Amino acid sequence: MTGWGTTAVIILRASFGRDDPVSPLRRRVKAVLTERIDAAADDAWIDDALVTVSELVQNVGQHTGSGGELTVSATPDGVLIEVTDAAATPPRLRQPDSRHAGGRGLLLIDAMSLAWGTRHRDDSKTVWALMPAPVLAVQSRSPR
Repeated sequence: MTGWGTTAVIILRASFGRDDPVSPLRRRVKAVLTERIDAAADDAWIDDALVTVSELVQNVGQHTGSGGELTVSATPDGVLIEVTDAAATPPRLRQPDSRHAGGRGLLLIDAMSLAWGTRHRDDSKTVWALMPAPVLAVQSRSPR
């Protein structure tokens, strides 16, 4: 994931609590993507980005004792979705148990994204996913 730092344009940064519903974040992401990335609201890539936001944010609520921060950036390669939390334990892909509804989020992200991974710091981690998107024009505004 190196190299995106200088070419990424942050278009949304939002903190969320452990028990906050994900739907308000999804609405904000959809609004900023349709407004800032010159995309139609019904583009299928936006739906994939929203699923990724849901999965990453909900993982924080399910697997940590705190909230986190969502960052959405436009890069030359697509839309970068990052979720940072205060837990050091990395996420892991696992085979879903057919008897349980959960356990498929990272498999979805793995299938939909160009790449995904984790960056670690001493007291936190960031899980990121690069989503394919027609990033042709990003309107310059400060992140919301």
